[in-house]
Amino acid sequence: MKTILISPYSRKMRNGKENPKNYSYWKELLKQMDGYKIIQIGVNGEEQIVDDCRFNLLLKEIKQLLKDCDLFISVDNFLPHLAHTIGKSGIVLWGKSDPKIFGYPENLNLLKDRKYLRQFQFDIWEKEEFDENVFVKPDIIIKKVDKFKNV
Repeated sequence: MKTILISPYSRKMRNGKENPKNYSYWKELLKQMDGYKIIQIGVNGEEQIVDDCRFNLLLKEIKQLLKDCDLFISVDNFLPHLAHTIGKSGIVLWGKSDPKIFGYPENLNLLKDRKYLRQFQFDIWEKEEFDENVFVKPDIIIKKVDKFKNV
């Protein structure tokens, strides 16, 4: 069985609002991922959306999970940056951040439309409102997972 490591959330916002980088459709996506072993990583306080959920891991533990998995799927957070340092490619879900600035070419960077990118890419995230409409739908991701070179 192929293993997919997911990192569904970005850091909690200081103002208590939903982080605009968080993908809205994880539950719908996971329902379509039969036949894969899914491991979620994150921090305490995040919603657990799969049975195998590992919170507050050490950096070396996350690196090992990345090395061992067949694929990672993540929002725009630390995981794609860490994966880049060890040469692991995956699928990154983008909404308002520009993957041409913050992404890596070895990843499959899924952006719904550049019209949703925020005007000031280096501004603080607390100024942005959450909008689920900026992300690709789960069916698009599923098609990409099935064709990804590692899976």
